[in-house]
Amino acid sequence: MKLISNQHFLNETITFDGFTFTNCTFSNCVILITSLDFHFEGCSFFGSTLHVNPDLPIFDVSHRLSQSDYDSETYCYRDDYKYPRTKVALPSVSH
Repeated sequence: MKLISNQHFLNETITFDGFTFTNCTFSNCVILITSLDFHFEGCSFFGSTLHVNPDLPIFDVSHRLSQSDYDSETYCYRDDYKYPRTKVALPSVSH
């Protein structure tokens, strides 16, 4: 996986597949997660939206997402057809 560290992404659409993100900040971004071929830790999300493939095991996705911080304006959805935009709870930013 390609490592990306200490970057600030603003107003971008990013596919996490194939990347490791450490200590990155995502502001007003759209994050696409279509496979489990990604890793991130120590990242912060502000006003962003994460879209997760509904075929991925929710436990594995939740565990990976728990490694970072999210503000109250960041949302995570399991984008499926039966229940469109099913929300996935994210932890709040801790300071």
